[in-house]
Amino acid sequence: MVLVSLLALMQVAAPLQETPVSQAPPESEQTALIEGLLVKAVRGKANGPAQPELTLDASEIQATGASTIEDLVALLAPEITTGEPDAPPPIYLANGRRISGFQEISGLPSQAIERMDVLPPATALAYGYRPNQRVVNFVLRKRFRSVTAELEETATTREGRTAERFDGDAFRLAGDERTTVGLDWRQESTLFEAERDIYRVPSATSPYGLIGNVAGASFGAEIDPALSALAGGLVTLARAPEAAWRGAVPLGAFAAGAGDPDLSGVTANRSLLPSLGQGNVKAAITRDLAHSVALTVSLDLEDAKRTSFLGLPATSVKLPAASPFSPFAQDVTVYRYLDAPWSQLREQDSFKGQLAMAANGYVQDWRWSLNGTYERNDNETTTGRGVDSSAWKAAVAAGDPAVNPFGPIPRALLKANAQDVAKSSSRTAKAELVLNGDVAEIPAGRVSSTLKLGGERVEQMSDALRNGAPMRTDYDRRTITLQGDIDLPLASRSHDVAPVLGELTASVNAGYNIETFKDRLALGAGLQWSPANLVSVNLSLNEEQSAPNANQIVDPVVLTPSVTVFDFATGQSVTVSRLEGGNRALANDRRRTLRAGVNLRPIGRDGGETRLTLNANYVLTHIEDPISNFPLLTPALEAAFPERFTRNAEGVLTAIDSRPLNFDAIDREELRGGLNLTRFFGRRKPGAPKGAKPDLKNAGQVQLSLNYVLRLRDETTLRQGLPPLDLLNGASTSRRGQPREELTFRVNAFRQGLGVNLNGAWRGGSVIDTGPTTGALRFEDQATVNLSAFYEVPRDLKAGPATTLLAGARVTLAADNLFYSRPVARDTKGATPQAYQADYLDPLGRTVKLTLRKSLIAM
Repeated sequence: MVLVSLLALMQVAAPLQETPVSQAPPESEQTALIEGLLVKAVRGKANGPAQPELTLDASEIQATGASTIEDLVALLAPEITTGEPDAPPPIYLANGRRISGFQEISGLPSQAIERMDVLPPATALAYGYRPNQRVVNFVLRKRFRSVTAELEETATTREGRTAERFDGDAFRLAGDERTTVGLDWRQESTLFEAERDIYRVPSATSPYGLIGNVAGASFGAEIDPALSALAGGLVTLARAPEAAWRGAVPLGAFAAGAGDPDLSGVTANRSLLPSLGQGNVKAAITRDLAHSVALTVSLDLEDAKRTSFLGLPATSVKLPAASPFSPFAQDVTVYRYLDAPWSQLREQDSFKGQLAMAANGYVQDWRWSLNGTYERNDNETTTGRGVDSSAWKAAVAAGDPAVNPFGPIPRALLKANAQDVAKSSSRTAKAELVLNGDVAEIPAGRVSSTLKLGGERVEQMSDALRNGAPMRTDYDRRTITLQGDIDLPLASRSHDVAPVLGELTASVNAGYNIETFKDRLALGAGLQWSPANLVSVNLSLNEEQSAPNANQIVDPVVLTPSVTVFDFATGQSVTVSRLEGGNRALANDRRRTLRAGVNLRPIGRDGGETRLTLNANYVLTHIEDPISNFPLLTPALEAAFPERFTRNAEGVLTAIDSRPLNFDAIDREELRGGLNLTRFFGRRKPGAPKGAKPDLKNAGQVQLSLNYVLRLRDETTLRQGLPPLDLLNGASTSRRGQPREELTFRVNAFRQGLGVNLNGAWRGGSVIDTGPTTGALRFEDQATVNLSAFYEVPRDLKAGPATTLLAGARVTLAADNLFYSRPVARDTKGATPQAYQADYLDPLGRTVKLTLRKSLIAM
């Protein structure tokens, strides 16, 4: 099917093969003669006074090896996001205009990008967004046509996980008009625990085996004095021998398994990663309706199915001493898994459909944009709840000679329990009108303003059937949003107002959300200062409230059995049932954020062989009533939220309610820094004078990017009146603790179609210290390196049939986690707790990926 689709796309694209690819001149600058003056403007420039923190031109983008805008965004994530916890994704623009959604441009080939600008969060205000996310502006080529087909195969270097993907796209750009159509299909196989080095430790919550383990009448009691004598010590748990599967065995056969229980069976039937089948169709069309008015309509449909295996149902049965299968002098208990994996499957079906529009235009000197979105999400999760084994237990207790407690269990004696079913359906309708323009002119320049009026309605219906009990929750939230921003120039070199200060602009903003449940207010102010062309400084202070999303409030309740967790209160890994879903008691959070950033471009601001950009940011954040998913299990968390934990009479943890909740407060302080360096290797044109700029048209290049974060403070107060937890010094609300330092890097080398990309991340060590009972759990530093190499056949081949078949073809070979780096956690004894096994924290390990891409392009 994939090959047929590939051939079909190639047939559709056949006319493009005959179209010569011309080397279009740079389109980034436009000039005009106005009243005798030559005016130069940057095409597609974003609104607002702030300068880009990072700019990549077409050649730099091609050097990354990214096939599409979506790939490029993923590769450059550390450079285009703020990196702050819970920060929303960047805002994406096309040619300086709002778009209907990222799906509108995500599949565009990277060759269609003329320039990419990354702007500071203050720029978001000019487009009606809050200033808590960076803005990424893609300036597209004026003319571009392509049909692309891509096949991708991924596999782990250890057995168990494979993935296939096919992507087909067609694009046409003509000025401000665009047409895009895309189809994406992917499939991923299940990864089971047995395909990794997962081990299990016997405990009171997990003493089960596939054939069975024998314990005393009560767990921990002696099984049989005679067995203890044979084994040479007290025996409280013993593995049933394999011969017991076929029939009765003598007491001595159990001696070999004394103190060595069988814990097999579950790992072969419990998945670390689910299987996935997913299809996606996208389409978008942009047309000029009238002079300077453009309308975009986009459609995005996605259907996915995931299947997880939750292990085997477990049970215990009393084996009377009189049973023909018991060699013991007294009644014992048999703990075993029932070989019925079909009874504990989880299937998740989801559908997402989005219809969106974006209109952009001008009314005199004011730019306006109108966006509308209707989105529908349907999800259904069915979870098997094991089997009713009461008939089998009754037969064993009665001493039925036809029912071996260690042997195959007749299917007639097992009855599947009713499944848990959770369904949710949400509808979101949203519209926003944004106006941006100049309201006055003062000596230092033009005073600009942005106004937004928006409305949103979110409806979500959730139905759940758990343990046979139905539950229904409905949610309806309506919001009207008002937002305004004004930019006031205070100094200007170009207007000769306090020129010694350079360019200085102040801004203030306010927003108000009128909501069904509780109104929300947002206030902010900022300064953008450019004392010289090579430096810009941004300073902002913002305070806003955020509401929990509909899923966090009314998602249906889902119970997952047999989840392995580490109980810091006892220092033991235990198996628990985990409850997930929505929480209607969630409150809005309120956050105050101070940002101070500086951006330097000391080399190559106006082009040249070397381009260097440096940036540094200081961020101070205070959040009241922050919303958090329930984290790991420490004594501090259990003391603050005892209602979320369930323990049995012996104090063993058996269940966790992990639905989201509000903490009291979070305080963070951090420094972030980045470096982007590009070095071109071009040659001067023949006859060019010494010192002339090189011809970079077909130059090779090397790129280096570094991003570093240093956390100065990270504290969480769980409930009012409790002392704050210092997450940088042993306290934790996350599974791996909080490292003080992190670093990401990217190195690209490219020349004449051949490129190499080396990227990775380093995470500093962290500690979770819960006190003297269990001691500290230490996580070692971890560095992960990814390597990819690609070659694209040049499009100007002159000779042979390869011109038709291979021009524009690209092959990419990539290895993620090249050196197979694993997260390592050790307790005070140097051992790794069961719940912190490396294969739990990182099931994939190293993966290799082969991608074949064929593009037929005309510009």
